[in-house]
Amino acid sequence: MAKTLTKPEEKHIEKHVEKHLIANLPAYFSAQFKQHVSTAIIAAFSFLIALAWKDLIVNLVSKMTGTELLGKYPYLVSLYSAIIVTLIAVIGIALVTNWAKKPEVLTSESTTK
Repeated sequence: MAKTLTKPEEKHIEKHVEKHLIANLPAYFSAQFKQHVSTAIIAAFSFLIALAWKDLIVNLVSKMTGTELLGKYPYLVSLYSAIIVTLIAVIGIALVTNWAKKPEVLTSESTTK
């Protein structure tokens, strides 16, 4: 059966819980901020990749319907730029993901019996 706490015990527990919450509040907000900013940056990089590949696909389709398919290959420039943009964006996503890792501060240190 659970023990009923006395008023001094309740106040003591409330004081320590409040102190613990206030101490960890900046770390919590910092972690949440990093998570949301990283999500926005990853979305921006993903959008940039999609735009680069869109240009390539548009160029390929327009050239495939043309009569000089085997002539010059001007769409190779778009292919190279799409590959380069993709590599840069993947590196950016990896860096942002590493930056936004959740800190270990937010894990509970108390144990229940």
